Amino acid sequence: MQKIKKILYPLLILLLSIFIIWPLFLPGYFSHHDDLQVMRIFEMRKCFVDFQIPCRWVPDMGYGNGFPLFNYYSVFPYYIGGLLSFFFGFIVSAKILFLIPLVLGGLSMYLLASSLFDKKAGLLSGVLYLFAPYRALDSYVRGAVAESFALSLIPLVFYFLLKLVKEKKPKYFFGLSISLSAFLTSHNIMSLLFVPLFLIWMLILMYLKKPEHKSLIFLSLGLGFGLSAFFVLPAFFEKPLVQTESLTRFDLDFRVHFVAIKQLFTRSWGYGASTYGPDDSISFQIGIPHFILAFLVLPVVLFNEQSKIFSKRYLIIALILVTYFISLFMMHNKSAFVWESIPILQYTQFPWRFLSLTIFTSSLLGGFLSFILNPKFKSVFVFSFVLLTILINFQYFKPMEFYYSLTDQQKLSGDLWREQQRAGIFDYLPKTATEALEPAVDSPIVTTGKAEITDFKKLSNKWSFNTDVAEKSQIEVPVYDFPNWRVQVNNTPIKHTNKNHIGRISIELEPGQHIVAGKFENTAVRTLANIITLFSLMGLVVIFRYGKIYK
Repeated sequence: MQKIKKILYPLLILLLSIFIIWPLFLPGYFSHHDDLQVMRIFEMRKCFVDFQIPCRWVPDMGYGNGFPLFNYYSVFPYYIGGLLSFFFGFIVSAKILFLIPLVLGGLSMYLLASSLFDKKAGLLSGVLYLFAPYRALDSYVRGAVAESFALSLIPLVFYFLLKLVKEKKPKYFFGLSISLSAFLTSHNIMSLLFVPLFLIWMLILMYLKKPEHKSLIFLSLGLGFGLSAFFVLPAFFEKPLVQTESLTRFDLDFRVHFVAIKQLFTRSWGYGASTYGPDDSISFQIGIPHFILAFLVLPVVLFNEQSKIFSKRYLIIALILVTYFISLFMMHNKSAFVWESIPILQYTQFPWRFLSLTIFTSSLLGGFLSFILNPKFKSVFVFSFVLLTILINFQYFKPMEFYYSLTDQQKLSGDLWREQQRAGIFDYLPKTATEALEPAVDSPIVTTGKAEITDFKKLSNKWSFNTDVAEKSQIEVPVYDFPNWRVQVNNTPIKHTNKNHIGRISIELEPGQHIVAGKFENTAVRTLANIITLFSLMGLVVIFRYGKIYK
């Protein structure tokens, strides 16, 4: 009976998640903005088959010319998706990627809030996070799998740090390292928004608890970053190699996407686009219960003599409350001067992405409010707001349209295949490349001279062909150039260029028969990053197997 009581609220959150995941159990697929989930899983699986680990270059995107998608774009969800695809195919694996963070978010928030406050507060916070409208927007409107993963993981990172500061236990040590690495490899922009809050959270916890095992905490954090280094370091230091300016211009300029105050509270819902002005055809609401609870916390904290905001005990609540109001401010156009003064912040693209911080903090504030209530009213208060949250918000968790009969074969062939090849081409286009206006051909092209090409093979990180050159020829391979593609002719390395109309790999060959091969290799940054991750993984295994540091 005691064991059942211990897991009663997590089980309740798990059962309530049925209200937000039911569309994922319908046959076929569904509509959403970022309709590249199946394609990314398909490309990741190719990397596994070709032993390109970690996966960086994908061969079929960039309109068939390939580009370094996973050198920059959130990899953690797609490693899971790639593995799942061997068992479930591509569409089902994509739907599982939508499902995991939807369920995990409520449970992870419950763990954090119940550790900060108590179990009933954890239930309220978990349900608030579970049914936050922004999470419905991410999953069923935008199709933002990577961002959804990050939002489900960040409460775990805060939870494991909190527990490790309090108690020197192995499960919290390993939990912090693994959750931090998973979060950092899930979504770059969420890392940009949440890492400053996490660092302040850590400093406050250190100040309040004064743990004697600080070195253990920093070791866990260091290993967490080290595990993610294979992705984080190249994504940051190799940014100049791709056309990142495309990520902040035109319709992706942050100035286009500020939110009017009324949009934070309206209950209208749509599946359209974010546009300039207050007439967007999608919703940026906080959530009525979320706003009410967060609003009520402020007078309680300011005017309750037992919970002064500047007392040591309530420093964490002060941090959460201040972050909540900062997140609201950063979505409004009055914050433009902040965006303009911090260039890296402009890669956030959409100021309404600060809703991620808003729902995170408002969920915790709701739990805190229930925690300080008189025990006589606590149960009624918690279950009333749980019910209110479900009734108001569950309707948002469904897609606009279902494609009941769509199969993997249909999704990865014909016009649908070409659309996915072409989509997002400017996101990580190499600096030396220009946009392809038509699909890449199935074989290298002889641009000058005379040569016959046979047996062309293109994998995720290598290609090869045979050629019989009758006269000196220039041959263009249907692959974008990017550091470090290495080319060999008859097992001898040669130099290649990208001086053609589109920036593909181009080679010059003398008359004769040749075997030509190209391989995508690591730069110095990628090699160093891989080594850091490998040593971090080894360190984690050694500590798990042989560590005596907990005694």
